[in-house]
Amino acid sequence: MENDISQNMNWPILGHQNIVKYLERLIEKQDFLHTYLFTGPRDIGKKTMADLFVKSIFCSDRNSIPCNHCNDCIEISKLSHPDYIYVDREEGKKNISIEQVRDFQNRMSRTPMRSKYKIGLINNADSLNKESANALLKTIEEPSKSSMIILIAEKIENILPTIRSRSQNIIFNNVSDDEIYENLKSLGAGGDISKELSKFAGGSPGIALHYFKDQEGWNIQKTNLSQMLEIMDNSLNEKFFWVESIIKKNGSKDNQYVYFENLLDNYLKIARDLIVFKLDPEIELIHEFLKGSISKVSRKFSYEELINFYKNILSAKKMIFQNVNPRIILENILII
Repeated sequence: MENDISQNMNWPILGHQNIVKYLERLIEKQDFLHTYLFTGPRDIGKKTMADLFVKSIFCSDRNSIPCNHCNDCIEISKLSHPDYIYVDREEGKKNISIEQVRDFQNRMSRTPMRSKYKIGLINNADSLNKESANALLKTIEEPSKSSMIILIAEKIENILPTIRSRSQNIIFNNVSDDEIYENLKSLGAGGDISKELSKFAGGSPGIALHYFKDQEGWNIQKTNLSQMLEIMDNSLNEKFFWVESIIKKNGSKDNQYVYFENLLDNYLKIARDLIVFKLDPEIELIHEFLKGSISKVSRKFSYEELINFYKNILSAKKMIFQNVNPRIILENILII
């Protein structure tokens, strides 16, 4: 769901113009560092920016704006360019394996076949385990003149400190709700859905674009959010029954770690709305379309209980990738 919303600018990406200008200057001067670390929230535009950066370097048109039509741009999109090596966490896996990193090292060590540079991109680099991160560090410490590595990470704290210190960190900040709203409108979205999606996206344009393209999926998501909120007002047995149904439906998914992390992210937004409504019912909510249910549930709990609920979700997010049973995590946060 990365950010590929078009806008009237050199690179087709929404927001992050300071980063665009910085990378364009590097391309113009052909003055690159060996390792770049793109960090920021999920679906903020890191992967889209990295793709544009790589294509702009390799593009046969020799322009700072990738044409997306030449063989180089097409092969990069298809991950078949001989001088571009792409690595990501395998489906259903929590970590990028040592075997993947060793293959990456082997391919990066070869002389470029068709270009001036050999570029390697590691997506979800914050899912490197200690062994694979230490192996990668050797490549970063001993770079060849023709190589460049781009690391993409959501959680910079999960990147090995010695890797962070040897990388140029490029930080992606949230895009404003107004920018996302106006862009969705320019793409033909109606005012209501543009407002809903720009608020729900939380500064990540890729989320808004994903649901704009899949409005049936957005309606399903709204139903799920409503159920997540309303279950908080149910008995403990009903809460546990709901958790059981969630586990049965999604516990065996290949991407279950991402699914449950997304679920917790959505609960964070719900908790935020409950706290905000408790403080001042006039403040605009992320989920305005759930305002009636938010009002009802918010009255059931004290301010302190809602704050603890929020804190428990933050703790649960850390536990998801520590082999803690998702059932236990969900049941614990719903005991409020």
